Order: sequence, then structure tokens, then C-alpha cells
Amino acid sequence: MLLLFLLGLALVAMSPSNGSELVLERNSCPEFWYSFNGRCYKYISVDSNLVSIHSLEEHNFVNTMIKSFDLTQAFTWIGLTDLHKEGSWMWSDGSKMDFLLFEEGQPDNADANENCGHTNMYTQYKWNDIVCSREFSFACKKHLPQICK
Repeated sequence: MLLLFLLGLALVAMSPSNGSELVLERNSCPEFWYSFNGRCYKYISVDSNLVSIHSLEEHNFVNTMIKSFDLTQAFTWIGLTDLHKEGSWMWSDGSKMDFLLFEEGQPDNADANENCGHTNMYTQYKWNDIVCSREFSFACKKHLPQICK
């Protein structure tokens, strides 16, 4: 079964001209990404949200996870926004805002247009507000399913 799954990953998306079904192919795309017209695509399940962070321990965990994928620890989206009301920060997953860790002097809403939050600001790897249209990696989390006893 695993062999069939791995073989399936080796496929690329090609648009057939005869109306038949598309075939997914990877070509030069990374693992779990698929190629179409010179670009790579990936499906991401909607049962997760941008990460909300509720403690220094969780912040450190998220940044350690990011570093395990990106040694440079580039700016990474978290689910922090004040888009609805300037200065009223909230988590995109609707959870309670009970912890903030902005870099010193932040948030500053530079150019009156910074409404989204990212982590990994400067050497302390804290948070910053920035324009929401920037392209960064992002960290997500999802709740584990409840197990009935």
C-alpha cells in the first residue's frame, strides 16, 4: 500500500486536451506538491488554522518547529490580526487572546497598513505586525480528535 502511495506521489498534473481526467505529476516540485503549467500546487486540509500561541512555552515550541524546517528562521505567519479593529489583536482561530510577545516597539502599524502578525522578528524571534499581503511561510495547528472512553 505504501508503495502505491509513493508511486502516486511521482505523478504530475497535465491538462489533457481530449477532456479526460487530469493526472497528477510531481516533476520538479517538492514532496507532496504537484506540477501544473510550470508551478507547484499543494492541497492543505481545512481542519487546521494558522497557529494561535497562548504561552511562552508554546511560542518556543512553534519557533523550534519552524527552525527544524528553516534554519534561517525566516518571518512566518501566525494567526494574529487586528484587521477588524486597529490595536485589538485577535487569533484567527477565535481562541482567547491571553498572551502577546511583540518585539520591542511593535506593533507599530507602519504606514497605517500593518494588520497581520508574524513570528521570528530580529534575534529574539518575537512577533511583529506587517502588511497582510506579504508572502511568508506559515505555521498551523489543529486540535487532536477527542477520544471517547
